This record gives sequence, C-alpha cells and structure tokens, in this order.
Amino acid sequence: MKNYLNLVIIALAIISLSLYGCKNNSTNPIIENIESAEDNALVEGEYSSIFEFVDDEGENSPLMSVGKNDEQNEIQTPNQELLPNCATRSIDTINRVITIDFGTTNCLCLDGMYRRGKIHAQFIGPYRQIGSKVIVSLDDYYVNDNKVTGTKTIERVMQYKWSIEVDSASVTTKNGTISWNSNRTVERIAGNSTPLNIWDDEYVYTGTAEGINRKGVEFSVSIDANYPLKKKVQIGCASTFVSGKLTIQNDKGDSMILNYDPIGGEPCDKIGEVTINGVTKRITLR
Repeated sequence: MKNYLNLVIIALAIISLSLYGCKNNSTNPIIENIESAEDNALVEGEYSSIFEFVDDEGENSPLMSVGKNDEQNEIQTPNQELLPNCATRSIDTINRVITIDFGTTNCLCLDGMYRRGKIHAQFIGPYRQIGSKVIVSLDDYYVNDNKVTGTKTIERVMQYKWSIEVDSASVTTKNGTISWNSNRTVERIAGNSTPLNIWDDEYVYTGTAEGINRKGVEFSVSIDANYPLKKKVQIGCASTFVSGKLTIQNDKGDSMILNYDPIGGEPCDKIGEVTINGVTKRITLR
C-alpha cells in the first residue's frame, strides 16, 4: 500500500520505450498509461498509508475502539508501531477525534517517507463495531514535499472488513497536480489476533478508482476481483503488493495490466509483470 509502484513506473517507461520505439511522443497511449499508473500509485499509496495509521490508532485506543468516553482530552506521544517518534497523537474525547501530527517540518516515518502536517480522524460509533465510520481529513499535509488533500470515509462492514471511499483527493507535485477518487473494499486476513503487532498483518484490496494524471489525461483503475491485491506488512514486503492484478485504462480506451505475482507463491521478491498491447515484460519492482 505504500507507493507500491513509485520508482518502478520510471523503469516501465524505459521498458515500454524500448519495446515500442515511442521516442519523444508524450501523446502515445503507452506513455499515457504509464504516467497514469505512476500517478495512481502516488495517490493510492499514501491513502493506503493513511488507512494504516488510522486503523492502528483506532484499534488500540480504548476510547475509540469500544466507545468509552472521558471529559478530558488525551495528548501523548505515539505508543503504536507505525508512528515515528517525531509524530504526536492527540485524542479529543468529546468530539471523538484522533489527530496525528507530524509537525511543521519533515518527519521521517518508518516507511521511509517524509511527512508533515496533520491527519484528523473523526470516529462515529465504536471503531470495532460493525457499521461504525471514520471520517478522515488532512490539514496542511505533505508527503515528500507533495501536498495531499482529500477526504476518506472508512466504514466497517464486517469484523475485519472495511468499505473505503476517497473523495476529491489530489497530490500537488512540482510537475503538476493529480486528481483522484476511489471506492475500495479492504479486508485484513491475518494478524487479527495480535492488534498490537502490525508486522504480521495481511490485507487484500478490491475495487475501482478514477482520476486525472498530472498531464491532464483521465484514467480509470480496476482491481481484478479474481486476483485481489494482497499486502503483507512485513519487513521487505511492506512497500509493495505480493500478489494481485490491476488494469489501468486511459480515456482513449488503451490499457495496461500489472501482475504482482507472475512467478507464484506470493514471494517478497518484488517481481512483477506488465502487459501493454498484448506484449508482456517481466520487471523488478524496486
């Protein structure tokens, strides 16, 4: 979930150029799909990280997880595994809001990303209760100096399954602004019995997304329901998916398929396979 395509897409661009001879043609559909894949990865990667931050805090805060209340606000440094020491957490028990504050200068997080600004998560109902919701908003929030905006709504539909909607998301980079919306279903399939240990968690993702890349090209993303994206929160695996397939299609109807497990067995080897216009190429996800 954390920028699972990032630098790889640059490599895909080089591969595609060599396969198709697309030199100096920014309107080529292959290049457009690669740019859309890169931009989708940038937005979805960070919103996936935001979900992990909120899920970890919600699960492990008695005030939010089971609906207890208190007349005083709680302010403390993070005691969970995902937040770095340069971040703080405050809990408004009256309004049921957790605020994660990375400060006003770049804070190096455990996933290697630099963040600053705040994540506000308003809990509607006890977090562990089916039907509860969390409304997530961002306050002057930057990741690697890219400004991130948008609203995320998380609804628990089963004990370890959530429906997640992202509205009006954007990432402003030095090369342009990406717009993005998504509807996802996320299920935690491992690690449920050890809420204090994030590193044995596994998630699967299905759903769709749509956006406009930084070059102004509209695109859509769909995860193959038969091959949902699977994430293992493990050292060496945490920055990519270990299996699953997704299709990225631009507004001209051209598409690209990315397979995260072409070898089989779901290894943490970062080997992927991309198919563009019927041509398949094995790549290394760096």
